[in-house]
Amino acid sequence: MKRVLRNKPSGEEAISYPVSGRGYAHVCPSCGEPLALYDLRDGDQAYWCDPCGKGHRAGDPPARALRPLPHAG
Repeated sequence: MKRVLRNKPSGEEAISYPVSGRGYAHVCPSCGEPLALYDLRDGDQAYWCDPCGKGHRAGDPPARALRPLPHAG
């Protein structure tokens, strides 16, 4: 079942993690800005865009949320 993340995750501040080791950066599908990673209360993680106020669970990214890094090969 697909769960939609409706509100900004509450609790701790965003954790600054490096971009994906598989050659992709997580970006907002709407504005293209990098996303912040948050730990959720249920033990899952979610990516959040502060300017747009939108997000998604880490395990269920939308189609345009992963952008290939320029040096990935």
